[in-house]
Amino acid sequence: MSVKKLLYIDDNKIDSQIENLRTKLKRQGYDLNETFIHLNDAFMMKNPENGKTILDKAKIQSFITDNYLNQNFDIVASDYDFKDENLDGFELLKWIKNESVSKKHKIRRAKFCLYSAEQDKVAKIFSTPEQVKKLIKLKIDDFIDRARIPDEISQILIAPQKSYYFKEHIINYLEKFGDKTFKSTYPKFKGMTLSEIAHEIDKDLPNGIEFQNSLVELTVAHLIELNNLSEE
Repeated sequence: MSVKKLLYIDDNKIDSQIENLRTKLKRQGYDLNETFIHLNDAFMMKNPENGKTILDKAKIQSFITDNYLNQNFDIVASDYDFKDENLDGFELLKWIKNESVSKKHKIRRAKFCLYSAEQDKVAKIFSTPEQVKKLIKLKIDDFIDRARIPDEISQILIAPQKSYYFKEHIINYLEKFGDKTFKSTYPKFKGMTLSEIAHEIDKDLPNGIEFQNSLVELTVAHLIELNNLSEE
């Protein structure tokens, strides 16, 4: 059974929605592996300006960096309204996405979703051209009604791929067998594990790019050879 990985961030638990999501996915032949970042008292601080208790943005960012930025997830979802003057879900997802894209962390390949129990209220916040531009630049994959999390996220997780990404396909397969050692075909990678090779490709390092070109050339040559043999 295939496993779908979800990272969600909230200042309240959504256990019932997650269990419903798990049930829906299981009916489709998938297991759910969820990780919850609970923005509770452990992430709070006193605002030095007015003494109010607020979320410690730097602490949250440090925690996510240390534990999750370099993990693979299918979806990263966050509640929009943390009821905090210091941080909202959009700003947090924007930071995660920008940080992971600029430093090529694995989490960047996930789909990013916001959810809210007050969609109309949130929509008004993004009613100006400047705010709409922010949404477009971030490329949020979906904005979900909190009550519909099981339906909406299950659809995203099991939807057929509309595009094929050669690089990501190679990385995913290499990481499945990451502890195995590469022995031939491309001398520069001889003795490296498949996980190390995946890292070279993921970071767009020169040998990783050259290796992908080599794979394409070998594959086409093999297809031509098979075709020739079938014609004899």
